[in-house]
Amino acid sequence: MSCIVFQTDKRTGIKYAYESISYWDKEKGQPRSKRKYLGKVDPETGEIIPTDRSRKRGAKKADAGDDAAVIRLHEEIREKDQKIRELQAELKEERKRNDGLRNVLLKIHSITGDGLDV
Repeated sequence: MSCIVFQTDKRTGIKYAYESISYWDKEKGQPRSKRKYLGKVDPETGEIIPTDRSRKRGAKKADAGDDAAVIRLHEEIREKDQKIRELQAELKEERKRNDGLRNVLLKIHSITGDGLDV
Protein backbone atom coordinates (compact mmCIF):
# COMPACT_ATOMS: atom_id res chain seq x y z
CA MET A 1 0.00 0.00 0.00
CA SER A 2 1.29 3.44 -0.83
CA CYS A 3 0.43 6.86 0.57
CA ILE A 4 1.92 10.34 0.87
CA VAL A 5 3.44 11.22 4.24
CA PHE A 6 4.15 14.81 5.29
CA GLN A 7 6.91 15.59 7.77
CA THR A 8 7.81 19.00 9.20
CA ASP A 9 11.36 19.95 10.15
CA LYS A 10 10.97 21.44 13.64
CA ARG A 11 14.07 23.61 13.28
CA THR A 12 13.11 25.29 10.00
CA GLY A 13 9.35 24.70 9.85
CA ILE A 14 9.67 23.38 6.29
CA LYS A 15 7.23 20.63 5.39
CA TYR A 16 8.48 17.73 3.24
CA ALA A 17 6.51 15.10 1.32
CA TYR A 18 7.44 11.43 1.01
CA GLU A 19 5.80 8.49 -0.70
CA SER A 20 5.52 5.72 1.88
CA ILE A 21 5.24 2.14 0.61
CA SER A 22 4.30 -0.55 3.15
CA TYR A 23 5.46 -4.14 2.82
CA TRP A 24 5.69 -7.29 4.94
CA ASP A 25 9.15 -8.20 6.21
CA LYS A 26 9.13 -12.02 6.30
CA GLU A 27 12.43 -12.15 8.17
CA LYS A 28 11.27 -10.03 11.09
CA GLY A 29 7.60 -10.97 10.81
CA GLN A 30 6.54 -7.33 10.94
CA PRO A 31 5.18 -4.72 8.57
CA ARG A 32 7.79 -2.25 7.33
CA SER A 33 7.75 0.76 5.05
CA LYS A 34 10.07 2.42 2.58
CA ARG A 35 9.93 6.15 1.95
CA LYS A 36 10.74 7.91 -1.27
CA TYR A 37 11.41 11.66 -1.14
CA LEU A 38 9.01 13.68 -3.29
CA GLY A 39 9.87 17.28 -2.43
CA LYS A 40 8.93 20.29 -0.32
CA VAL A 41 5.34 21.34 0.33
CA ASP A 42 4.37 24.89 -0.63
CA PRO A 43 2.86 26.39 2.58
CA GLU A 44 0.36 28.55 0.69
CA THR A 45 -1.00 26.12 -1.91
CA GLY A 46 -0.14 22.78 -0.30
CA GLU A 47 1.41 21.71 -3.61
CA ILE A 48 4.40 19.35 -3.60
CA ILE A 49 7.39 21.04 -5.25
CA PRO A 50 10.11 18.63 -6.40
CA THR A 51 13.56 19.79 -5.31
CA ASP A 52 17.02 19.11 -6.73
CA ARG A 53 17.46 16.15 -4.42
CA SER A 54 14.56 14.26 -5.99
CA ARG A 55 15.60 15.19 -9.55
CA LYS A 56 19.16 13.96 -9.02
CA ARG A 57 17.90 10.55 -8.05
CA GLY A 58 15.77 10.40 -11.18
CA ALA A 59 12.46 10.43 -9.35
CA LYS A 60 9.49 10.35 -11.68
CA LYS A 61 7.03 13.19 -11.32
CA ALA A 62 3.57 12.09 -10.23
CA ASP A 63 0.83 12.06 -12.84
CA ALA A 64 -1.11 15.28 -13.28
CA GLY A 65 -4.22 13.40 -12.14
CA ASP A 66 -2.49 12.43 -8.90
CA ASP A 67 -1.40 16.02 -8.29
CA ALA A 68 -4.93 17.29 -8.94
CA ALA A 69 -6.38 14.72 -6.54
CA VAL A 70 -3.92 15.67 -3.80
CA ILE A 71 -4.58 19.38 -4.31
CA ARG A 72 -8.34 18.74 -4.24
CA LEU A 73 -8.02 16.78 -0.98
CA HIS A 74 -5.90 19.53 0.59
CA GLU A 75 -8.52 22.10 -0.42
CA GLU A 76 -11.28 19.98 1.12
CA ILE A 77 -9.26 19.71 4.34
CA ARG A 78 -8.76 23.50 4.42
CA GLU A 79 -12.49 24.06 3.89
CA LYS A 80 -13.43 21.61 6.64
CA ASP A 81 -10.89 23.15 9.01
CA GLN A 82 -12.44 26.57 8.33
CA LYS A 83 -15.93 25.17 9.00
CA ILE A 84 -14.69 23.66 12.28
CA ARG A 85 -13.26 27.04 13.35
CA GLU A 86 -16.57 28.74 12.49
CA LEU A 87 -18.57 26.17 14.47
CA GLN A 88 -16.22 26.48 17.44
CA ALA A 89 -16.68 30.26 17.45
CA GLU A 90 -20.46 29.81 17.22
CA LEU A 91 -20.38 27.33 20.12
CA LYS A 92 -18.35 29.79 22.20
CA GLU A 93 -20.94 32.52 21.57
CA GLU A 94 -23.82 30.19 22.48
CA ARG A 95 -22.08 29.22 25.72
CA LYS A 96 -21.65 32.90 26.61
CA ARG A 97 -25.34 33.47 25.88
CA ASN A 98 -26.35 30.46 28.01
CA ASP A 99 -24.16 31.64 30.89
CA GLY A 100 -25.83 35.05 30.71
CA LEU A 101 -29.31 33.50 30.77
CA ARG A 102 -28.31 31.25 33.67
CA ASN A 103 -27.15 34.31 35.66
CA VAL A 104 -30.46 36.09 34.98
CA LEU A 105 -32.41 33.03 36.14
CA LEU A 106 -30.32 32.78 39.31
CA LYS A 107 -31.07 36.43 40.10
CA ILE A 108 -34.78 35.89 39.52
CA HIS A 109 -34.77 32.83 41.77
CA SER A 110 -32.83 34.64 44.49
CA ILE A 111 -35.32 37.53 44.38
CA THR A 112 -38.42 35.33 44.36
CA GLY A 113 -36.94 32.86 46.86
CA ASP A 114 -38.37 29.77 45.21
CA GLY A 115 -35.07 27.85 45.69
CA LEU A 116 -34.97 26.21 42.27
CA ASP A 117 -31.61 24.88 41.02
CA VAL A 118 -30.46 26.17 37.67
